[in-house]
Amino acid sequence: MFELTAKTEAGARLVQIAEALAEDFASRAALHDREASFPHAAIDALKRAGYFNAPIPAESGGLGVTSVHDVVVASSRLARGDASIAIGVNMHLTLLLNIVRRWKTAAAAGDRRRAFAFAASMNAIARDGVVMASAVSEVGQDLTRPRTTATRTPSGWRIDGRKAFCTMSPAATVLYTAVTFVDDDGVERYGYAQVPTDVAGVEILDDWDALGMRASGSHSVTFADVAVPHSALRGGFVAGDADAYMERNLLAGLFHASASLGIAESAASAATDSASRRGEPDARTRMLIAENVIELGACRATLSRSATLADDSDGHAVALFAETQAAKAFVNEAAARIVDRALAISGGAGYLNGHSLARAYRDVGAGSFMHPLGANRAYELVGDVALGREPVLR
Repeated sequence: MFELTAKTEAGARLVQIAEALAEDFASRAALHDREASFPHAAIDALKRAGYFNAPIPAESGGLGVTSVHDVVVASSRLARGDASIAIGVNMHLTLLLNIVRRWKTAAAAGDRRRAFAFAASMNAIARDGVVMASAVSEVGQDLTRPRTTATRTPSGWRIDGRKAFCTMSPAATVLYTAVTFVDDDGVERYGYAQVPTDVAGVEILDDWDALGMRASGSHSVTFADVAVPHSALRGGFVAGDADAYMERNLLAGLFHASASLGIAESAASAATDSASRRGEPDARTRMLIAENVIELGACRATLSRSATLADDSDGHAVALFAETQAAKAFVNEAAARIVDRALAISGGAGYLNGHSLARAYRDVGAGSFMHPLGANRAYELVGDVALGREPVLR
């Protein structure tokens, strides 16, 4: 059956890299899942391949894959091997793609100061081997007003707070940390502080022990009197501004959906191959296989369309955010149905711990909880936008 393919030569090369890495990651996925251990060897392999720098232009030390669509396709391939690895890498790539897109926008607008700043960030990431983990989620959070704070000091900022679900934190060199701060005019703002993981006061709690995505290293992180320079926190937007929040989080949903797609593709393929080896499949098995083929096609089409819209869009952030969240919600839920059918096709074998389908069954359920909007919030927002109502994020 047809699978998603890259649209650019650079993207096609990245997909090939992802496929080779996924095969290697799959060989150790069961062990990391059973131990809930972090796959440091996989991170090293990704670094050697230049995967973390994929969206950065080649002349700045990257692979030149600036197409959101193509990075999403590669991410789905990576998830076929081990989705726990893919979701962490995806968060890094989401942050990096946002920097690249802002650089391109500033350059096109002739804003040399902003273009230079974003170019300097890209160069530093490539030069220093920066690995970014997203420190955004909080227990009981208000999406547009983080409880974690940045307080101005004579030498820069002091960061205080606690974050949850900081995926890939064991490998991160920088935590991209959502904070609330007060600007020079006394206005409360939402911003992202770039906090090195080795600075005093940062503690990664090593508390990740979940049903699925067990190798993702999604630990909680605390910040206690963490000192960072002025340059670590700039700009941001007025706290409570839902439109600004959506503009800065356009891409995250697509990458979480890509992980769900990769899980579903791998599960469906494994179950179909198993059924074919057992001889002539019965009518029920053939129907389940057919239903998986149909829904995989719908998932691929939905994800590809939304990623292409992200590449082509030059505005309309609210509409595009609603589109990407709709795609995420659909792919997350369809992927869970696909894996459920795959488990039914496999019979009792797939129900055993250590089987790839048992892991897929647990991993795929995580997609609906992932930021920026879990399924409960996504449906509310998509409905409001379709009705022409002012979207509210809580």
